[in-house]
Amino acid sequence: MTEPITQSINWLTATKDVVSIVGALGALTIGSFGLFTWRRQLQGTSEYELAKKAVLKAYELQNAIQAVRNPMLYLKTDEVESGNHVQAEQQVYDDRMAKVREKWAELQTVRLEAKVIWGGSAADSFNELQECIGKLNASIWLHFWMKGAYAGPAVTVDNNPQRVAENDKVIYYMGDDDEFSQKLSNAVASVEGFFGSKIRAKKMKKPKASSEKTEG
Repeated sequence: MTEPITQSINWLTATKDVVSIVGALGALTIGSFGLFTWRRQLQGTSEYELAKKAVLKAYELQNAIQAVRNPMLYLKTDEVESGNHVQAEQQVYDDRMAKVREKWAELQTVRLEAKVIWGGSAADSFNELQECIGKLNASIWLHFWMKGAYAGPAVTVDNNPQRVAENDKVIYYMGDDDEFSQKLSNAVASVEGFFGSKIRAKKMKKPKASSEKTEG
């Protein structure tokens, strides 16, 4: 009688061990699936935040560029009276462009992160903005060249009215429909075009997840 009882106890012990192992494997599988889902959600949130930041930084850069083009200049009276108005004007533009460089540096960081995630097409969406900055830089240089800021005494500067007027179209903001403003808006639209869909896709998923949770 002792041997059957012992075998019965061993069988129960083995059964408990199997159940424990299966339970542990099940918990491990559920845990791994949960971790995978969490990682996907985290990745989706990070990509959404990066896409949103890309568009936001593009807007901030646009505002900084338009601020450079503000026709209103505030020069110190003593600098104007002493004949240093050109140098004073240069300082105003240098200060304004410093803000553009700051915003562009911030956008460059976002650009590199976006390239890592979405590839070269993400980085290329900022190219037109870069071209706008280059065009503005060149136009500011030409603006002061035609005012004689960089020319020596024996150098003749070509500052005919037509050339000045053409350059002024870039230098001075005349409204959202002026030629350079349109070019700048199109540059921002390129960024919006690439990242906008990624922002909207994330927003569309949120209500669906909430709905499924309510039904459950």
